[in-house]
Amino acid sequence: MSGPTVQELLHDCAREVRSIMWDVTTLDGPALAAAWPAFAHQAGAALVALPAPDPGARLLAWRVLGPRPRPNRWGPSVDAAPDAHLMRASDALAGVAQLLRRYASPPTSREAGRDGDLVCRRIAECLMIASHSTALGLHEHATQLVPARAGIAFERPGVRLAVAGATLSQSRRLASELDTLEGHAAHYLLGPLGRGPARRCEQFVDPDRLPAALAQWEITALRVLHGQPPSVCDLLAVAHAEQALLVHTMVILTAAADAAVIDHGGFIRQIRPRLEVAHVAWGAVAASWPAQMSTPASPSLAGLEASAQLHQALGEITRDCDGWATSALIAARIDPAEVVDLLRGAAMASVNRAHRFAELPGELAHGGYLHAPARLLAAMERQASGLDVQRGSAVRTTDIANRRIVAVRLEQTTVATAQARVLGRQLMSLVQALETMPLGRPSPAVVEPTVRAQAPVRALSQTRPELTTIRRVGREALGR
Repeated sequence: MSGPTVQELLHDCAREVRSIMWDVTTLDGPALAAAWPAFAHQAGAALVALPAPDPGARLLAWRVLGPRPRPNRWGPSVDAAPDAHLMRASDALAGVAQLLRRYASPPTSREAGRDGDLVCRRIAECLMIASHSTALGLHEHATQLVPARAGIAFERPGVRLAVAGATLSQSRRLASELDTLEGHAAHYLLGPLGRGPARRCEQFVDPDRLPAALAQWEITALRVLHGQPPSVCDLLAVAHAEQALLVHTMVILTAAADAAVIDHGGFIRQIRPRLEVAHVAWGAVAASWPAQMSTPASPSLAGLEASAQLHQALGEITRDCDGWATSALIAARIDPAEVVDLLRGAAMASVNRAHRFAELPGELAHGGYLHAPARLLAAMERQASGLDVQRGSAVRTTDIANRRIVAVRLEQTTVATAQARVLGRQLMSLVQALETMPLGRPSPAVVEPTVRAQAPVRALSQTRPELTTIRRVGREALGR
């Protein structure tokens, strides 16, 4: 083959996009914007033509297509002559895509896979530089534009030249979208090179971290749920945090079952199905509190911080780099028996929170605190009962047509209350199964080396009395 190679074409493309910043002192924003759609199209074609691209490359190729639906993926056309440098870079990427489609094959060795990753990174580098240059040119161009004012004629029509020759906002919008794409490309380039075996993230797990984070989150959740009135955003955050807690609980209990701390067969038959059902039920409760609903209270930063600390503490135990940790690694990080007991107490407290979620819709609606768009309430009624909005709906048609925010009435909260009550019964079943869960015989090879390292956890109930209080509240809820 006498033509240029993929490496040479990528070198030419990189030189062209860099020369945009070298050759001029003032960037020509409209010219760069006019050439950008063709450049982005060729870059996406080159990424798609790679044999067996990694997930990051596929995501980047999808984002290169643009933020809008077809046919104007990057907005309206620009009334300007395309930039010569960016057009030559587009031609180089078109040659790369053609060569890859014609000659490239799925990698059969680690070296071949590394070559494909290098090609993808070179394309991402060109995308990042070109998007940065184009966005910078559009920002500079937007500062030179004179915005339209009523009653004032333009003496210099040329100063209003912008994207599509129309408005100042179009230049700024395209520049903002290119800034976002630049961030995506930079994030991809910051990732590790190569697709070999994932390197295990070695980290020290503080034995006091999870109990402290869980206790703090449960105290914050109780304050949120008993607030007068609580914020809908905080209620939604509590429900999603409960879902995340159940997912991590399933992972940790699976590791405990593999380590023979709990009976493996009993876990598969009794515990895991109930965990999955409770996870789905918390999702239904979260869906009954959409973000469009509102109360006079503002979101609590303390709740967000406590939820983030809980997610991080759970992730230190259950995550290994970008995936789930193995059961052996989880058992090496913690004392499974101690953490299983801690999660059992958290499930008891979760029953109390579910009962509170069943009380809140009626309380907020009765007090006149809860408001929502009329269209949202009508859609929720249709989903719940299948009735037509014009017939059998509690929402007035005029409120729907005028897009009004209306107060939620007591009869419109029955679905949310029923879902929370169903959740409470399912959590009760889960807690009862956890209380009667048979224990296994811990494997000395797996458990004993970690017992000495995690000994401070055993003294937690004496050093942190709030855990005892929270578990007592959960047991009182079970006695209802």
